[in-house]
Amino acid sequence: MSNVMLACGCRAHGTHHNSHDGLGVDHPSCVIHSPAPEACRIVDAPSLDGRFAKCTCGRTRPSSLDLAFFEYEGPGSPRSKQSCKNCGYHEIAHTKEGMAGNVPTNRKTVIERGECKGFVAHGPYEFDRFYCGCRGWD
Repeated sequence: MSNVMLACGCRAHGTHHNSHDGLGVDHPSCVIHSPAPEACRIVDAPSLDGRFAKCTCGRTRPSSLDLAFFEYEGPGSPRSKQSCKNCGYHEIAHTKEGMAGNVPTNRKTVIERGECKGFVAHGPYEFDRFYCGCRGWD
């Protein structure tokens, strides 16, 4: 897949095939955040100068759109704005509207469950994310 940055914060690593979404057939997409509209919206790539990406195994590499499953998590990234600094949950877990679609036994917000005092955006993360292949590719 071409090195295209998407609004979800990821490098495009898939292709969306849908002629009914107004974007045309076979456009770049993110297979992790699909079907969210941000997973298909192309944006300008942020500056990656001086940033590093980390795999879940701990390996680090200089941040680059060439890294597999690259996800930018620096200033202005979706994750920096949507994840809570206090509890780690996304902002939606703090709202009754966000939890309303869950099964009845799991509709309380993290605030109601006493797991968080209130949403505070995390802000930029130290590392971006990628996958180095440490667990195989199949």
